[in-house]
Amino acid sequence: MAGRGRFKRIEQLPGGGYGAVWRAINLETDDAVVMKFPLDTLDMSSGSEDRRRFEREARYQSSLKHPGIMPIIAMNLKRENPFFVMPLAQGSLQDLLKYGPLPESEAIGITIEVLYALEHAHEQGVLHRDLKPANLLSLDGRWVISDFGLCRQVTSESTTITQANSAIGSFAYMAPEQFDNAHEVDETADIYSMGQIMYHCLTGEIPFPRARIGKLDVKFRYLVSRCVAEEPADRYQSVAEFRHELELITAPQAELASPTVQANELKARALDGDTESIDALLRLLLDSADDEVFIKEFTPSLPQVLLTQMAADHPLDFERMVRVYDEYSEGGHPFAYADDIADFFARVLVAAKHSRPVRHLSLKRIMIVGASHHRYYVGEVFAREVSRLTAPEDISHVADILREDPGSANFMGSYLRNYSLPRVILRALD
Repeated sequence: MAGRGRFKRIEQLPGGGYGAVWRAINLETDDAVVMKFPLDTLDMSSGSEDRRRFEREARYQSSLKHPGIMPIIAMNLKRENPFFVMPLAQGSLQDLLKYGPLPESEAIGITIEVLYALEHAHEQGVLHRDLKPANLLSLDGRWVISDFGLCRQVTSESTTITQANSAIGSFAYMAPEQFDNAHEVDETADIYSMGQIMYHCLTGEIPFPRARIGKLDVKFRYLVSRCVAEEPADRYQSVAEFRHELELITAPQAELASPTVQANELKARALDGDTESIDALLRLLLDSADDEVFIKEFTPSLPQVLLTQMAADHPLDFERMVRVYDEYSEGGHPFAYADDIADFFARVLVAAKHSRPVRHLSLKRIMIVGASHHRYYVGEVFAREVSRLTAPEDISHVADILREDPGSANFMGSYLRNYSLPRVILRALD
C-alpha cells in the first residue's frame, strides 16, 4: 500500500482510458513513475460500477507477474480517490506508428513479445478486451501490456461491470462480437485485436473499418485473415497457436533445418573460433534431448576441444548433455557404434576434470559397452583411461564398479592387466 507523501504528482499525461494518468516522483527513491487516478467524472462511491472497474484494473494487473505486463509497484484502493503506481514507460506502440509502418523484423518481434505476455494473462484466466497500440508500452527495452481497465476474468459471471449490448474497447481493434455483448467474449477477441495490431504495424494503416488483407506480404495474409475472421470459431483458438504459427513462418531458414544440419553448422563455426556457436550448440543438444535419432547420430562426433570448452563454460548443462547421451547408450548397438560410444566418453573424461559425477559415469559406460558387446577395442580404451587415473576417488570408483559387475570385470581383466595399476583395482579383478 502506498502511504501519503511517498509520491508527488508533476504533470498530467494524455491517455489512460478510464483513468487520469500523472507523471510523478517517488519521493523515497527519486524515481520517475506514473500514478493513475479515476477520472473526475466517474462515480467513486463505495460499490459503484466505476469504482469496481478501477479496483479490478489494479488488482488484476498487479496479479499478472510477467515481464511483458506492466507492473504495479504501489496502490491505495481504500482512499476516497484511489490510485495505483507504475513505472514510467518510454513511449507506446501508437507513438511509433505515427511514423508509418515498422520494418518487418521489428513488427514481428513486437507482436511475438506481446503474444507471450497475453498468453500468460489468458493462462491466468484474464482477458484484456482493449488491446490497441496505445496500450502497448515500451519499458526498459521491452514491450509490455498495460491498461487492464476493461479486462475480465474468464470464470466471472458478473454482468455489472459491463452491461450486455454495451461495446467496449477501441473500434478499430475490437472484435465484432464485442459490439453485440462485450461480456460474453472469449480469448479469441484478444486474438482478433492482436491481428489488427499486427496489420497496423506491417502496413502503417489503422485497420478501420477493416483490415485490407491484400496489402500484406503474401506470407502473412492467411495468418492475419484468420486472426481477424468475423466468427470467433474461425480464428486461432489460443494465443499459443497464433504465436507458434507466426514464429514458424518468420523463422530463419536455419531454424527450419533438421537438428543435425543445424548442429553440424554450429560445430563448424565453433571450430572456427566462434564461441557463441559453442553455447548455441549446447543449447540445441539440450533442447533436442527427446530426439533420440539426432542425439545418437550427432553427439559422438563432438571433438575434444568443444567438449572441454562446454564443460568449462557451462558445467551443469554439460553434465545434462552427457547424461542424456548416456541414457541413449544403454542397450545393444552395432560394433562400430559401440566403439564410437567409448571414444566419446573417453573425450568426456578429459573434459570433465572438475566434475567427479561425469567422470564416474563415463568410466562405467565405457566398461559396460565394452563388456556387453565383447569389443576388444573398447576394452583397450577402458584400460588406457583407467591407467591414466590419478585421483583417489576415481581409482576407488573403478574398483567399486568392477566388484559390482563380475561379468564386466572378467571381460576387462585381460586388458587392465596389461598396465601397471593400483592394487585396489587389481584386487577387484580377483
